[in-house]
Amino acid sequence: MTKNKQVNTAQYTVISSLNNYLNYHHLPIKVNEEGICHALSTLYIQYVLEGKEQEFENLLSYVAQKINPSPELDIELFNLVEKIIALQVGDAHSTRNKYSQTNSHEQLHVKGKCLRSIYQIGFKTSRENWADIIKQINLKPNEAMRVSSLKHTIAISRDKDGTYKVYDPNNSAVIKTFTDVNKMTRWLSNDAYNFSIFPFGSKTLDLHIDVISTERQSDRVFPNKKALLDKYLTPAQKILKPNTGGGLNFAMKYDDAETSAYILNNSSYQFTEDELTKIALCALMRDSSNSLEQLILKLKKDNKIDILKPIFLFSFSVGSYRCLQKLLEIPELQNLYKELVSNHQEMLLKRAFEGMNEDLIAKVLNDVLEVNEGDIFNPEFLSELIFISVKERNYQGVKLLAETLNDLDKRIVDPKQRLEFIMKAIKENDPLMVRVLIEKLKMTPNELNCLTISLTMIHRQNVEIFSTLQKNGYQFSPQAIDLIESKQKHSVGFLKSLGIALISFSEFLRLQKKITVDPDKIKKFVDLRRINKEQILDGTYKDESLENNQITP
Repeated sequence: MTKNKQVNTAQYTVISSLNNYLNYHHLPIKVNEEGICHALSTLYIQYVLEGKEQEFENLLSYVAQKINPSPELDIELFNLVEKIIALQVGDAHSTRNKYSQTNSHEQLHVKGKCLRSIYQIGFKTSRENWADIIKQINLKPNEAMRVSSLKHTIAISRDKDGTYKVYDPNNSAVIKTFTDVNKMTRWLSNDAYNFSIFPFGSKTLDLHIDVISTERQSDRVFPNKKALLDKYLTPAQKILKPNTGGGLNFAMKYDDAETSAYILNNSSYQFTEDELTKIALCALMRDSSNSLEQLILKLKKDNKIDILKPIFLFSFSVGSYRCLQKLLEIPELQNLYKELVSNHQEMLLKRAFEGMNEDLIAKVLNDVLEVNEGDIFNPEFLSELIFISVKERNYQGVKLLAETLNDLDKRIVDPKQRLEFIMKAIKENDPLMVRVLIEKLKMTPNELNCLTISLTMIHRQNVEIFSTLQKNGYQFSPQAIDLIESKQKHSVGFLKSLGIALISFSEFLRLQKKITVDPDKIKKFVDLRRINKEQILDGTYKDESLENNQITP
C-alpha cells in the first residue's frame, strides 16, 4: 500500500471490512492483505469475463458500506466470500488445498469453462519498457491480466474500444481507466506499486504478468518470450535474492517453467550449492513443480542431485505434493523414501500430517500400511496424529486416518482422550473437525454429554459446532438452545469447505454498531478526571458518594 498517499475510503474500507467480517467468524484460515488483494483481483477477472463488472462494483460498494444492505446483496456477498476463502491461499497455506496462488484461478469458471493462464512473463524493467510489452501483448476483451509485484496484486482488463481498466484493491476508485498505456504504467509506478516514501514512485517496475482467459484462440499471438528475456532480463535478476523480484524469483514463485529453464540453463553465472538449495525451496513453498523440474534437470546435468535430499524431506512438512511427485522420479530419492517408509514411519507420518495436503497424507498412509500392516498405529501415536490435525484445523487428516485404518474408533477407546479431541476442536472453532471426530470415533450421546459447554463458548464459537453436537445427542440448556437458534436465524449461508455458517453481512454491520462511544461523554470524563486531580493536589477534593454514605459503581 502506498505510504505517501492517503489511501481511502472505498477500497481500503473493502479490505478492512472483509477482514473484520472474516475475523468475526474466527475462520480457520489466516487472512492477510496480500492474499485478499490476490483473491479480489482474481475475482474481478472472473466477473469481467462473465460480463458482470457492474455487479462486482456493487458488491464492493456494499462491503465499503456505500449502499444500503439488502437480502439479495447479503446472498451475493456470501458467494463472493466463499470464493475469497477458496482463493485465499497465502504462502503458509498454499498447499492446504490442491491450488496455490499460481493456479488458484483454475477453481473459477466462466460459462462452464475454467479459467487458465495462457501467457506469463515477469522481470524488472522500466515502466516505459513495460508499456511497450503491454502494447505487444495487446489484451483482448475475452482476456484479463493479473499483475503482481512481490507485495501486491491488481487486475487489468480491456474493453472493446481499447480502453484499459485497472482494478487495484487498494485504490480509492473501484476502476481506473486509461487510453494511454504509458500513462497507465506511470500510474502503476506512482500509485499501485509505490511502496517507497517518494511521491513520484520508481522509474522501474518489478512485475509478473499472467494473462488469464478460458481458452487460447488458435490465432492468438503473444510476444516472443525468449526475445523479451534476452532484451530485458539483467544478470542481477538471474540470482535469487530475498525481497527482490525479477526473473528467477518470479519464475519459481509463479511456476514459470519456460523462464526457469531460460535462466538456469543459459546463465553464465555459477550458482553455489546454497543458492541452488534456496531456489529449490522457493519452488517448494509454492508447490511450483514445473519450475522445480527445470532445476532437477540442471542438477542432474551437474551431478548435484544430492542437494535435493533435505528439500525432499521438507516437502512432506509443507505439503508440496506436486513437487514431491517430481522428486520421487529421481532414483536416489525413491530409495530414500523406501527407507523412510520402512524405518522412520512415525517421523514421516508426522511430517505429512503437518503438511496438511490430503493427497500427500493418503500416499504416505497407504505406503506405510503396505510395509507395516498397521502395527505402528497404537493409541498414543494415533493421538499425536489427531492432535496435529486438530491444531492445523485439517479435518481431512482425521478422515483419511479413519478411512485408511477402518477401525479408528476401536483403537482409541479412552473416553477422556476422545473428549479432549472434541474440546480442542471446539476451541479451534472448527465445525468440520467436530463433525468428523464424532462420526469417525463413533461417539455416543452419553459420551458427548460428559462435556460442559458454557453460554460464553456458544456465543463466541461458530453455531455449526453446536448444531452438530445437538444433532448427535448433546443436551443443551433452554438458554443455550435459544442462543443457538438465534445465531442460526441470522445465518446467511453455510461454507461447505469449512463447515462454518456465516451471519449475513448486514447483521454483522448491525452488531458492529451496537456498541458505540459517545465523544461528548468521553470529553466530560477526561475533564472531570483532570479537575479531580487538581483538587486532590490542592487538598480541596471531596468525595460526595462517601459523604452521602453511597458507593457508586
